[in-house]
Amino acid sequence: MNVLLRKSDMGQVKRQEQGMQTGSSRSCSDISVVSWFCRQRKEDRSLRRAVLVCAMLLGSSALSGCQTTAMRNMPPAPDRPWNAPVDANGHIIEGHEKAAPGQKGGRVLKMPAGYRLSSDHVLPQPAALGNVQVDHSYNLADLIDMAQSINPSTRQAWDAARESAAETGIARSAYLPHLTATAMGGYGILEPHNRFRAEGGKVNTDTRIHGTLERQQVGLEWLLFDFGKRRAVMEEATQKSIGQNILFTGEHQKVIHQVALAYYRYAAALNNVSLVRQSLENAHAISRAAEANLKNGEGTVVDTSQAEQAVAEAELVLARTEGDVETYRLELLTAVGLNPSQPLHVQTDSGRNIRVDDIRLSDEMVHEAVARRPDVLAAYTSLRAARSAVEGARASYRPQIFMSGNVGYNFDDIRFRNLPLVNVTSINDRVHTFGSLITAGITVPIYDGGLRRNRLRQAHEREDSARAALQDTQNNAVRTIVSAEAMLHTGITAYQAALSLQKASQTGFDAALTAYRSGDGTMTRMLELQNTLLNARLSVSDSYYGMLSAAASLAYAAGTLGSSSVLSDIQGSLEEGAPAPVPVSSSQVP
Repeated sequence: MNVLLRKSDMGQVKRQEQGMQTGSSRSCSDISVVSWFCRQRKEDRSLRRAVLVCAMLLGSSALSGCQTTAMRNMPPAPDRPWNAPVDANGHIIEGHEKAAPGQKGGRVLKMPAGYRLSSDHVLPQPAALGNVQVDHSYNLADLIDMAQSINPSTRQAWDAARESAAETGIARSAYLPHLTATAMGGYGILEPHNRFRAEGGKVNTDTRIHGTLERQQVGLEWLLFDFGKRRAVMEEATQKSIGQNILFTGEHQKVIHQVALAYYRYAAALNNVSLVRQSLENAHAISRAAEANLKNGEGTVVDTSQAEQAVAEAELVLARTEGDVETYRLELLTAVGLNPSQPLHVQTDSGRNIRVDDIRLSDEMVHEAVARRPDVLAAYTSLRAARSAVEGARASYRPQIFMSGNVGYNFDDIRFRNLPLVNVTSINDRVHTFGSLITAGITVPIYDGGLRRNRLRQAHEREDSARAALQDTQNNAVRTIVSAEAMLHTGITAYQAALSLQKASQTGFDAALTAYRSGDGTMTRMLELQNTLLNARLSVSDSYYGMLSAAASLAYAAGTLGSSSVLSDIQGSLEEGAPAPVPVSSSQVP
């Protein structure tokens, strides 16, 4: 290059490079050196070759510089925080740590120190999905209906079902012809410099060619027959859509179950607060009795101190129980999908009685329950979709019959000027063309480097995995149903035992309090009986709502928790004799 370029030119190039170069990396504007060379040395072919080499080198340098700049946007090290560039609103933008203030893409605001991001004030605030009426008391059915309407998970499941239905429409479109319309136009100039050798010497001629063109075309493509490939794709998409619809139903059952459990926990916490307050009143009554005995000369200071200690302990338990109420209230609001800051008044459920003899699941009932569970049905549709994928992979080995056609209109307007060795100085040529073509053919795959074989192998592996997933889902469903039934039996038994314990504890506490007031009992014994009574009452409350939660879990495990009415009649929902929509037993799946 030093041989081709003169020293004066090189000096000017160096001065221009020094003026354009900023920082440690070359700017993309360095390529302007190429244009300067082209303006100065158009006639020198050797110089043009040198310019081409320079352009290639400068272009590669600029691209490598841009790649190096992009790497600056990542965190500097695994043990150092990422200083995210943000704008004036705290919105994270593209840039790097060393960007100058005010520069486009650079950091505008100073980030907080450490691993903490700034608040993005451009981020949209969450919209309120539902409002709670302050003067209304909600029961379980009201909360479930509200959750099914506003819970984000049900909306996401609905969107997934609609998206899967759209996939079915995409697969169906393969049966229809595809039409495309194309229109384009252009204008071009060509100025070749021709050198001819004649007897008199060299003849240089500058020919000028310019013209306009227009293209309009309508094309048709239609796959007529493919030996079952489109049918397999359509069946696969249909099964996936059915599976998403099943999961949509399962998501609603899941929301009902979550709301029911949260409601029962919240109701139990509210009931426990009332029980602890009643226990606190009993502690105050004991304290007043101890003070009265002390004034009458029948008590001691120790009894009074123990009574005051019992009051303090009851107040501590009340504070903890009220904290549990707030925790379970937030859990219930979250399960419904409401804003956690909204107030909520609920109606507690009480007075229900479930007997152990009412909940007995036979093998036939378990089989029907497994066959209607959403997760099992969804796993079965996944297996059927995998089978269709195998059929589609096999159909890729077969030929395809197609038809295509197009209708087009072309217009060309070309002008030739300064033609060499011709007596005519210019020629104008205008061409109008209208044509159509319809063809039909057959394509036969011969060799693709193992692509179809590997896709068929993948489809078989997915089918085998789907079959194993179905069997595992069925086994888990049976275990869940049996476990939920056992938990319900345990909850019913525990509730009956807690009622007996509460009755005996109440009788013992009343007798001890009466005896102490008459001067026969002791403070220690009375406080023990008072704690026993409180624990018995709390056990009744916990076991009652635990029994209802176990009943809801059994209905959910059996796949019958489709509405809030099921929670009031667990036995009726479990005795549904409806046949299974699809056979899903392991013996029926090949």
